[in-house]
Amino acid sequence: MQRWKAVIYNMVFALNCLLIFLVIFEARLVVPAWIQVVGRMHPLVVHFPIVLLSLSVFWELFAGRKTREGHHTSIGDGLLLLTCLTAVLSALMGLLLSKEDGYTPDILIWHKWGGVLIAVLSFAWYVFRVQVREMKIVTAVTAIACLIIVIVTGHQGANITHGEDFIYAPVLADRQPQQVLFDDAEVYANMVQPVFQLKCAGCHNEKKAKGELIMATVALLQQGGKSGPLWDSAENDGGLLLRRIHLPLQSKKHMPPAGKPQLTDEEATIISKWIRSGANFSAKVSELPPTDSLRIIAAAMFSTIETDDYSFVPADDNKINNLHNNYRTVTPLATGSPALGVEFFSAAQFNASQLKELLAVKEQIVALNLNKIPVTDDDLKIIGQFINLRKLNLSFTNIKGAGLQMLKPLKELKQLSLSGTGVSAASLATLATLPNLTRLFIWSTPAQTENLAAIKKQLKNTSIETGFTGDTIKIKLNEPLVQNEEDVLLEPMPLKLKHFIKNVSIRYTTDESEPDSIKSPEYKAGVMIDRSMTVKAKAFKPGWYSSDIVERSFFKAGYKIDSIQLLKA
Repeated sequence: MQRWKAVIYNMVFALNCLLIFLVIFEARLVVPAWIQVVGRMHPLVVHFPIVLLSLSVFWELFAGRKTREGHHTSIGDGLLLLTCLTAVLSALMGLLLSKEDGYTPDILIWHKWGGVLIAVLSFAWYVFRVQVREMKIVTAVTAIACLIIVIVTGHQGANITHGEDFIYAPVLADRQPQQVLFDDAEVYANMVQPVFQLKCAGCHNEKKAKGELIMATVALLQQGGKSGPLWDSAENDGGLLLRRIHLPLQSKKHMPPAGKPQLTDEEATIISKWIRSGANFSAKVSELPPTDSLRIIAAAMFSTIETDDYSFVPADDNKINNLHNNYRTVTPLATGSPALGVEFFSAAQFNASQLKELLAVKEQIVALNLNKIPVTDDDLKIIGQFINLRKLNLSFTNIKGAGLQMLKPLKELKQLSLSGTGVSAASLATLATLPNLTRLFIWSTPAQTENLAAIKKQLKNTSIETGFTGDTIKIKLNEPLVQNEEDVLLEPMPLKLKHFIKNVSIRYTTDESEPDSIKSPEYKAGVMIDRSMTVKAKAFKPGWYSSDIVERSFFKAGYKIDSIQLLKA
């Protein structure tokens, strides 16, 4: 046994000397391919020194002192020596692994030096073990110091492998995904990016960029890695990313690699559909066509105001019935849901007392529609008491903005419409205190024409809708309509052309030529069709692109049938 201890001791001494030498001359270190295999064993070996050092600390502080001195020395020495061996081997392998592409030296520095320190300190502990054991305070300090260094170094390694704050992420509030409603959800931010963060960021982050690919930001994602861009909509298979995730699991290039959490079928579909639809980083789920696959998946992923989970108790049915009248509806948002939606009608019949009456069910009101109702800033004091309000429509009311501070208690408010009101940018600053506000409508307001950049900076987690301003955008006209019901002419009949956009000029031809805005006659009521012809029409308007051509053929009846007789069955 003593012989083996001597062999291992000499080996550990030599390996520590080699480790220190390589660290000093690391800048000149070149690792050949066959040595990289040894370096890649670091994640496997690194667990041994952690366990053995923990056992050594426990033995030296507690268990070893209750045994016979000789037995204590034998077991303690063996644990410390094995700790030294595995620690220096792990540190050497880690140093070799760090020379591969994809690791940023500045990011690795604390993990690297922590590993070196553990190897050297554990070896020093073994060399001076006899002297250390003679003083309890030195034993305790040495053991605790080694344990702290192991914990810190291991945490840094977890961050490199799995991403920043991997250990504490589940309990950090700012790391939790923000719960958004279906109407507020964005395809990339709320469907695609969470998949990248969960299944890809562990190997493609700023600390560990495998294949020189970093997926931390949109810009870096679009940049791609050393193999090129991640997607190409011109390719049949969608490009590199889709190609890799659909490779067989046994393939070396399959992503995520074998041994890592794999994409579910739904996650793979989300990424595939997003890329094939153009990889839009700003598209909202609600803007997708009803039959779009991403929208169908999102419908199951995100709740709406109607289907959200509510913990408050439902209101009494008698109270709801008493509040319901010809000028105000108070109804459940969904069958079996305690959430109520309130909508007002008839601006002439409105008064503030009708809002006060709703305080009887203030905890259950989730949606409140006061569109075009003469609500004032003073009335917002009442609305601010509806503590579970998620959706508030104050469009085209008499709100000026001074009373918006009364909405501070509405911590659950997600959507707020102030379009067509007198609110200013300064008055919107108070909305920054609403933690769940994700969507704000301010079109046709003074705030819309003010410094939008300042507003968006204050409301950084809120999507601000300012409406469409297309003064410099030319839009194509839709085709004119041919409203004639009959195609066969028994007698002359008027040609009926129509367009629903005002001041549109409709030009037409009957000689098979394409209508233009100069030579072709302009359609006027009273144009008659008295022969077989093909009518081609096109819409024109200054500032717009002309429409496509609409074509309709008419046929004049040659003979008028008097009767039909069956001659033979």
